[in-house]
Amino acid sequence: MSASKHWERRIPIYLIGMFLMTIGVNLSVLSGIGVSPIDTLPYIVSLITQKSLGLCTTLVFSVYIVLQIFILRRRFQWKNLLQIVLSMIFGWFVSLSGALTALLPQHPAYPIQFLYMLCSMVFLGSGIFLYVTADIMSMPADGVSLALAQVSGKPMSSCKIVFDCLVVVLTVLLSMTQLHNISGVREGTLIAAFGVGMCIRFWEKRMTKPLQRFLFRN
Repeated sequence: MSASKHWERRIPIYLIGMFLMTIGVNLSVLSGIGVSPIDTLPYIVSLITQKSLGLCTTLVFSVYIVLQIFILRRRFQWKNLLQIVLSMIFGWFVSLSGALTALLPQHPAYPIQFLYMLCSMVFLGSGIFLYVTADIMSMPADGVSLALAQVSGKPMSSCKIVFDCLVVVLTVLLSMTQLHNISGVREGTLIAAFGVGMCIRFWEKRMTKPLQRFLFRN
């Protein structure tokens, strides 16, 4: 399987995956019962600065790229600076999908909030599956987990859990010190930590081989 070919199929699938992820981000925010772990920091920065979630996502993701450079130092591959472009595209997608999810009922009853949260996990898991399978470039947050794995020798999955936990802790600290409450981290955050992974595994078992055949066939 050559990862250097078939851009005409891989790029659209990659972008579709990114856009589905941003719908999941906005649905988790709309649910009001906690955003997914990796999205908590852009969300709280958005609340603190009163800037759009799309802009704050771009800024936080750019910080993640700097963090990769700090972790890897000479081992950092400078082609990964293209993640800045991905951050800008992702931030724009967040704003676009935010306009779409704004059409849904706001501040609904808890059962609808819970439904929003479940849908957000489906969109996030499906989007991650598509963009990862397209095999173009990691998103900045995943890039940090990969950098930690490369330096520590630990599995990427373990490093991702650690990084997600650190992000949530930082979010709580910022929320308490700047907003004097805890925003964005609730039961939905914990559920999403497991639910998104379950959704990814669902697609991996059923669609990995068919999607790879479509993306990489000669």
